[in-house]
Amino acid sequence: MSEDPTGGYATNPRETKLLMTQSIEDVTRFMEGAEMLGTGLQVRRVAIPKGHADPYVFQEWWEVRVFDDPHLGREYEPKRT
Repeated sequence: MSEDPTGGYATNPRETKLLMTQSIEDVTRFMEGAEMLGTGLQVRRVAIPKGHADPYVFQEWWEVRVFDDPHLGREYEPKRT
């Protein structure tokens, strides 16, 4: 993947950082930082095609999104009636 000139900062003002990594150390570092700062965090495991030559071969990546508000990183849970 090409280097992001913005350093991963998102255009959405409520979503402060987006990181795509294959390193679990990076994910852990962001999780610890979010816990210390009280920010929201969303972590997903995604599969991205390896390249144009073989679009059916995928690599696993971690998608880490950091939010200013600690509640924005959580999934919405509907109220049960």
